Amino acid sequence: MSPTMADMPSLLIQKSITKNKTIITGLLPLITSNPPPLFIFELFVFINLHPQDSSNDILMKKVTLMLILWVQATILLAQSPIQEAMSNYEYEKALTLIGQEAPTHPLLYQKGDALRALGRYEEAQSVFLQICSQDSLNPRAYIKAAEGFKHSAQTAQALQYYQKAIALNPQNKYARIQYITLLLSMKHYQDALTESTQLLQADSSLHLLHLQAEALEHCSKESNLSIQAYQNIRRLYPKDYLSAAKLGNLFIGEQRYTEAIEVTEEFRKQDSTNLIVNRINAQAYALRKEYPTAIKRYHYLLQQKDSSFMTCFYAGISYYAMEEFYPAHDLLLHASKENANNVNLLYYLGRACAKTQWRKEGIEYLQKAIRLTIPEDSTVAQLYVGLTECYKMAHQYQQQVNTILKHYRDYAPHKHKLLYDAAYVYYFPLRNDAKAKQCLEAYLKTRPQTETKEPANNQEIPTLTEENRYNAAERWLADIKKKEKKEAFFKGEVEAE
Repeated sequence: MSPTMADMPSLLIQKSITKNKTIITGLLPLITSNPPPLFIFELFVFINLHPQDSSNDILMKKVTLMLILWVQATILLAQSPIQEAMSNYEYEKALTLIGQEAPTHPLLYQKGDALRALGRYEEAQSVFLQICSQDSLNPRAYIKAAEGFKHSAQTAQALQYYQKAIALNPQNKYARIQYITLLLSMKHYQDALTESTQLLQADSSLHLLHLQAEALEHCSKESNLSIQAYQNIRRLYPKDYLSAAKLGNLFIGEQRYTEAIEVTEEFRKQDSTNLIVNRINAQAYALRKEYPTAIKRYHYLLQQKDSSFMTCFYAGISYYAMEEFYPAHDLLLHASKENANNVNLLYYLGRACAKTQWRKEGIEYLQKAIRLTIPEDSTVAQLYVGLTECYKMAHQYQQQVNTILKHYRDYAPHKHKLLYDAAYVYYFPLRNDAKAKQCLEAYLKTRPQTETKEPANNQEIPTLTEENRYNAAERWLADIKKKEKKEAFFKGEVEAE
């Protein structure tokens, strides 16, 4: 009678040879609770009943490996409910199952991921920081914590944790790429350039080349360096649309419209449908005043439901230039919904309205453009207040007083106190009594007829409150005149009274 599955463990122990006894004894608890397939036990029985056969040594090793793999599979199956819940996005269920287990590091990682997926970011971050303290030599823990800090806009802490991960494993490309990306978002362009250049020594992947080129755009005063970087990407990755778009934008920014057209047309030979490249291509044609071609490109973009501001704006200008005022009006009107205060747009929209049936609206658009172009006096006056303060702090007193008088003359002729302020600057820092006297006399001429004069007092320093500023100016002017008389007397210009 052949042994049953239940009898197999005891049979193996009885028949096992000494060199395999340690392995079998160690695996026995798992084998007993989760018996493997019958054929594995039969092989063990056969080997142990024929120990003299040397070929059985090799076979024993293979069968032992089968058992080890079976045990590992059993362990994985024991975790499968949690993993299955995670795979099926059933994060609440996964958290419930994890809560029923002893807190191991793998389970804590899954718990943090589940909490983060449910939007419970603070709880997730607490879990990942806990792992960092317990599993301090694992870069994964620091990467997870860095991502949590980045999500909560704690960028300085995120940088620190990415640095810790990189210190533990300098070869971790993911951590280094995220670190560079974060540096760029924080506008640490020089650091990003240094890091990306260093990483590119071992890896010239497309994404890294773009990170380096983006850093060059911002930290290099010479635009040619960033242009060369994107041209290098075009050479290595000719199918990359982003480098073509970036190059086109850089050329447009420098008014090199022909080169912008060339680089985008080169890309369009292999892909004429790319929305981003077609936008830049059409804009370059419009700016180079090749309006028929620009309209052709914009016609395709509009057919593709592209209603972005730039598309509608430059398409509208192109139609206006070709004297097709109705489509120009419609496109510019649509663009104005995204940017109602764009002066150039209001100009063309107003002109298009004037040449169609919306003449009254055209007047309103152009009036609005004028209001936006020429700031209100109150706005300019406030700027002059700031400029006056800056001149004062810089001890540039002549410029200060000139600014005060221009402010009064051109933008605040009703604010007579400015004359008093000018007199103060002339009299004290500049020590120009004659100019101070002129300002005080002009200021006193603005005195309202109903203003009441205060009785004289013994104060030597003029009081600068609003109620008695005119009285103070009057006393101050009298002092200046008295001083002038005294000086003239000692010079022999006048006789003593």
